[in-house]
Amino acid sequence: MSREKMFNKAANHLQSLASELSATELLRFYALYKQATVGPCNALKPKWYQVQAKQKWEAWNSLNEMSSEDAMNNYIEELAKLNPNWEEDAQSESGGWVAISRLINTEEEISDNDKTFLDWVKDGQEEKVQELLGNEPELVNLRDEEGLLPIHWAADRGHLRITEELVKRQANVNSQDEDGQTPLHYAASCGHTDVVKYLLSIGARSMKDNSGMTPKDVAEEHLKDIL
Repeated sequence: MSREKMFNKAANHLQSLASELSATELLRFYALYKQATVGPCNALKPKWYQVQAKQKWEAWNSLNEMSSEDAMNNYIEELAKLNPNWEEDAQSESGGWVAISRLINTEEEISDNDKTFLDWVKDGQEEKVQELLGNEPELVNLRDEEGLLPIHWAADRGHLRITEELVKRQANVNSQDEDGQTPLHYAASCGHTDVVKYLLSIGARSMKDNSGMTPKDVAEEHLKDIL
């Protein structure tokens, strides 16, 4: 079996182990996968409050100029350390890289009683978001301390249905935070294809932020053509 086929087989199998891995292990596999399939990190460093995107960027960027072949080898070797019999276990498995390419939420859990509206948005709790908006429609324009609106957070986390709900409640699809970034910047920088396509379909503009960067400039590579 070629190295690339072995690597793809390993990536497929890792999905079955995802729930058993720590956040650190998931980050390591994510970084090696990106290095193997894309090359050295070519994305802009996310802002400090883009927690998941920043963790993923730092893990990938830490691999520096590691070659694609070495990244594949390291990926396979690290999987073998976790499960020496993974090749046998993977014989009947199929599928592609889906779940592991996006880091699970590693932020500290907040009890339901302590959650704010923005917390429910970040968690992707569509029903709760709808309930709160029904009682307090003005929440759609609630900004946090960094000037982010709920629609920014929904786009950052890739929550399409919540993004749609916020737009129905008159959220401004081209709203900008304190750095001039729009929801499209956030969705593009985190690689959320479905959210990017939706925002574009309802009139999201390719606006420049305060640094002169457009959503295309900060987008993950697979979104460049869409933007």
